Amino acid sequence: MREDDEVTSPFVQVQTAVADEAEAALVADALVGERLAACVQQVPGVRSTFRWDGQVRHATEVLLVIKTTAAAFDALAARVRELHSYDVPEIVATPLEHVEREYADWLRTAVDARPTTHLEIERKFSLANATLPPDPADWPGVSVVAGERRFHLVATYFDTDDVALASRGITMRRRVGGTDAGWHLKLPRSEDAREEIWLPLDATEGEETVPDAFAAHLTDVLGERAAHPVCVVETRRTEWDLRAGGVHLATTCDDYVTTHNLIDAGLDREWHEMEVELVHGGTDFLDDVTAYLEERGVHQASIASKLRAAMGTLMDRAPT
Repeated sequence: MREDDEVTSPFVQVQTAVADEAEAALVADALVGERLAACVQQVPGVRSTFRWDGQVRHATEVLLVIKTTAAAFDALAARVRELHSYDVPEIVATPLEHVEREYADWLRTAVDARPTTHLEIERKFSLANATLPPDPADWPGVSVVAGERRFHLVATYFDTDDVALASRGITMRRRVGGTDAGWHLKLPRSEDAREEIWLPLDATEGEETVPDAFAAHLTDVLGERAAHPVCVVETRRTEWDLRAGGVHLATTCDDYVTTHNLIDAGLDREWHEMEVELVHGGTDFLDDVTAYLEERGVHQASIASKLRAAMGTLMDRAPT
């Protein structure tokens, strides 16, 4: 079974009206620029009738419709009051009960600039270039395949010339495209699990400057060395959510991957793979899916990291 998907999320839509378009632009730029809002829509020419100083008044205003998180509302309201020309500005929030998943992910990351961490548990499977993966609707334990999404992802991976990070199962990248565009640092925790730390794209001033928050995790590995771009990985991805009984078990991705090695262009590669990443499903679900795919000739990838695969024989330079 396949169906469209909605999620309930902690987001609000805030409304305020300002005196003119110049003030509207001032407020909108401040809220988005300071990550208090993901989006501010400006609607000019709104006719308002209201009571002020005991009299009925009329005004032509610009209505601002603001998308943000519930957690950011208090700070946003305080900032609107600072910028607003009115003595008592309208600042009214309405909860957004249902938000499409991709938009929800974008909204959340556009507002929240703090590092976020989660445990990523996934397995990768090798596919021939022209081979379609087995239909996830037929996988064991899956009753609903929902929310097909397509992305073009471009990631720049950072390491040293002797691949000190990759050799230890660590990956650090800056990726554009998709719902989690930003800086990603992945630290190994077990065979299938990695701790993933995320930061927004503008966490650093330059595209080749490693975020300080990441560098602090890598001091023991890098010492005085600096990580730099070592490869670019382009992925054309189709992604689905796998559900059963109202539970979001996992997400699966069908990926066509092209790598551009920045140290040795002779190591450029292309391949086709599939990922299955747990959301609320257990490792038993992952084991059942792995067995099902193996029976149909789809085998777990011998190299689980795109970076390690992209670096090829350069992995021989790794320190021992």
